[in-house]
Amino acid sequence: MVWRAARIEALRLFTEPGLAAFLGLALLPAIAIVAGLPGGVPPSGGALDGPLHVSLLVNAALLAAGFGAVRTAVAFRAGVVGRDALVLTSGVGFWMRVVSSASGGALVALGAWTFACVGVRIFGHLDVFGAPSLGAALMLGAGAGIWGAAIGALVRAPLAVLPLVIVSLSPAMFLSVLFPEAVIALPLGSALLALDVPIIEAAGERWWSVGVAFLWLIGALCLSFAMYRERPLLS
Repeated sequence: MVWRAARIEALRLFTEPGLAAFLGLALLPAIAIVAGLPGGVPPSGGALDGPLHVSLLVNAALLAAGFGAVRTAVAFRAGVVGRDALVLTSGVGFWMRVVSSASGGALVALGAWTFACVGVRIFGHLDVFGAPSLGAALMLGAGAGIWGAAIGALVRAPLAVLPLVIVSLSPAMFLSVLFPEAVIALPLGSALLALDVPIIEAAGERWWSVGVAFLWLIGALCLSFAMYRERPLLS
């Protein structure tokens, strides 16, 4: 049953138009980064490493979360989740959708990283996105895809879920300037600090950030699964 559900979700992931749409949107962070490059940047571009990494990974996380949220909300609204529950063992379809959303989120983040890496090298003659940033993008994209899937399972309204998932993550950027000490307590802020992305000058241990990020993710999944079991799947 698990293998069957995994095959179904893999087929859906690579055939649904949402993945192609969000991969196309992954061009936007690269365009913004290239447009923001100052003139006369030295070849090393060392002073830009931190800001460029933060900008890229924040936008990749928002795109990946948006992908997971929209596809999950659409699946609930179209009755796909309800039909899965009738055919598959209870809960298997839900968790396979979470896994596929993580995979899709990682692909969206990979697209954003690739576009930014190529754009910065061609137009800025900089080499600032290396293997560590790729690993961070993939991990953050997978986590953001899971977060989006959890929000989508809770909201189940395709038009409302995208702004809500953005609002759930974006405060980290505002508070990094106003109240930097609060960033570690936020979903996106703790994830960035856990991946050693310099959104703020972290004063605490990195493992605290890892723990907080996992708590947010696990809490969102548990709540969404509880609502999945309690609320009607067809409405």
